[in-house]
Amino acid sequence: MPLAELMSQIQELPKIDKLRLMQFIAAELVKEEEPNSNFFIANQEYPVWSPYNCSEAANVLMNLLATKQQEQNG
Repeated sequence: MPLAELMSQIQELPKIDKLRLMQFIAAELVKEEEPNSNFFIANQEYPVWSPYNCSEAANVLMNLLATKQQEQNG
C-alpha cells in the first residue's frame, strides 16, 4: 500500500486509534533499534513521579510569585 493512501486512511481514524497506532509504531521502532534490549520488563513495577499531593513545590512557587509581586509593587 502506498504511503499516501495509508496516510489518508490514518487521517480518517478516531483519535484513540491514532494514539494506539502511535504507540504501536513507537514500539516497532524500539524493536528495530535494539532488538536484544528490553526497556521495560513484563510484570515489573516502575515508579512514576506525579505532582499530585506535592505541596512543597506549590509553596515554593507561591513564595516566588509573592516575591516577584512585591518587587514589582516595591
